[in-house]
Amino acid sequence: MPGSPPPATEACIFCRLLRDRSMVPYWVAETERAFAFLDLRPLRPGHALVIPKTHTLDLASVSPEDWRAVSDLVLDVQRRLRRSLGTTGENLVVASGPGSEQSVFHLHVHVIPRTETDGLALSAWWETKVGQPSREELVRLSERVRR
Repeated sequence: MPGSPPPATEACIFCRLLRDRSMVPYWVAETERAFAFLDLRPLRPGHALVIPKTHTLDLASVSPEDWRAVSDLVLDVQRRLRRSLGTTGENLVVASGPGSEQSVFHLHVHVIPRTETDGLALSAWWETKVGQPSREELVRLSERVRR
């Protein structure tokens, strides 16, 4: 089925990178449970990916321990990027599940270093996509989510 995650870690590029570190000489940080490396197709110089070392498809299947480890390493990578590149901000992006346009089915967080003048203009793109629900629609939706 198109867009379906691979059934085993043998098909997962991130799991292969973890098994054969020679494939990823551009790693930037590591802990016992998480690993960070530069994206091969960066939006900005220093754009990094942070992954759990345990094969985890998406947010729905990540363990609390692995999510904490990934989150902690995201903070570490963010600090490293600001220190080494002189950036003044970052965007974090997680695509989780086929409905999110996730393309690699191993949970990963994009850490995209930013400056005020980098020209990336994510807010301009965002403005073309946002909806304008009524207050009543928001109340109904919040009640549904709380159930």
